[in-house]
Formats: sequence, C-alpha cells, structure tokens
Amino acid sequence: MYRPFFLALVFLSLWATTVRAQLAPKITWRQLATTKFEEVFDASRNIWSQKANFPAEILALQGQQVRITGYMVPVDITGKVYALSAYTFSSCFFCGGAGPESVMGLELAVPGQKFKTDQVVTWEGTLVLKAKPGMGFHFTLRNSSEWKD
Repeated sequence: MYRPFFLALVFLSLWATTVRAQLAPKITWRQLATTKFEEVFDASRNIWSQKANFPAEILALQGQQVRITGYMVPVDITGKVYALSAYTFSSCFFCGGAGPESVMGLELAVPGQKFKTDQVVTWEGTLVLKAKPGMGFHFTLRNSSEWKD
C-alpha cells in the first residue's frame, strides 16, 4: 500500500539532488589556481597590489551559482566574517605562503553563523570575480549558504 508512495518519494529525492547539482556546478581550487596575477600599483591606497587575469574558464562562471569546498578561516575578531581557503589556517593566504587564488570571500546568506577555524565546509553561492578587489577578495561567493547533500 505504501510502496508506490515510497518509490515516488525516492524518485523525487534523487531527481531534486540531480537538478540541484546541475544548477550549481562544483568548482575546484585547482581551477581557480589557473588565474594569473600581476603586480600593479594601487594609487588610491598608495600600495602595490595584485591584479587578477582570469582565464576564460573562470570568467564563464562570473555571476553563476557554484559550489566549492574548503577550510573556514575567520577574517575578523568577532568571528562573523569568514573566508574559505584551499589550505588550513596555518598555511592559508594570510598566514602562510599561499597565493590569492587559494582564498575566497564569503558573503553569507544568513549572517551570524558560527564556524570553527579549519572546519571543512562546502558552500554554494554566486561567484563574483574582481580583478582589482582593493581590500576584498579576487573571488567571492555572494549570498552563500552551506551545501547540504
């Protein structure tokens, strides 16, 4: 008696997961690492900075929903602003020798969430690329939320 309902539920669940995965393709840090950087002088801040030259593969993702997995890194002392890193905190762009292609800003859809440093999380959001981000990130996930399978 419940078998048709159960089968329909399983089918819908699988279909929804497949559709969701198609809507938000997973990107990798290796893909982001294909971005080349050049030193430029930022006259507005009177410092040298890095300008990103995004490859076509990355430019095609501008404004698209994507997913990416990385390590959580707190950016402010309150623990409300986070970045996502390809590497753990001790090896990340801010503390270690990694480059700007290994870190991504997160603009959370639900602000105020708390995460542990180095917690591995998959995020989904709109990819925003900035060649010259000023005090921001070259890569940012806007309206991002934790991806749940």
